[in-house]
Amino acid sequence: MSDHEPSQPAAGIPLKAHVEELRSRCEAVSRLQGGSPYFHEELGIFRAYAEELGFFVAEPPGELSRPPDDEGNEHQIWYLPGAQAVLKATWPGFFGLLVIHRPHEEHKASPIAYLERWQLHNELFGDDVRFLGVLRTDQGFRLLIRQPAIAGTPASDEGIARFFTDSGWKRFIVDGNIAYYDPQRKIVISDTHRGNIILMDDGLLAPIDLRVQPLSGALLDSVIKLCSP
Repeated sequence: MSDHEPSQPAAGIPLKAHVEELRSRCEAVSRLQGGSPYFHEELGIFRAYAEELGFFVAEPPGELSRPPDDEGNEHQIWYLPGAQAVLKATWPGFFGLLVIHRPHEEHKASPIAYLERWQLHNELFGDDVRFLGVLRTDQGFRLLIRQPAIAGTPASDEGIARFFTDSGWKRFIVDGNIAYYDPQRKIVISDTHRGNIILMDDGLLAPIDLRVQPLSGALLDSVIKLCSP
């Protein structure tokens, strides 16, 4: 294990295993109440899971003791030059946004949706994001992940559009933002701006921080309609 990773069980368990177990627990709640869990319910499921498996970090990584190298809407970021990686910590109590959500429901992603997003990011784009653990703060949980660093420059808007549409993704607009839908996998992505997709030296594009969300039921029907001519 790298010196940059907390000595916690979370760092040694594949992200896919976390997501599968957490989604299984959410599905159990869904069967009991006849509907998908709400944000606060998923937060409770995640908290119980983290407590059960000991994922709360006793001491935060040393990088968090200095100012971040970069910041975004969802994370503070520290570069790990020797490891050719970055350490990302979510803002306290905030785990990103969903691409699309049910009417009158929370637009914010739960910790479970956040981890699922990164697992899908790994599968879709060949990334290797690893979940390191959970940091408690007075303002709420912070989730810690480690991601390989990608060298290059921001891709062009035209190149980003071709990257997705040439691979069969369907473009649509939701909440005034560009998003894409994969009809084969039933997955949507958004936040595809230039800062989140890198043009590498070999001419290929590498997404580094997209919102990714699987769809089913009414949300899937809504996106299919939005993608219709």
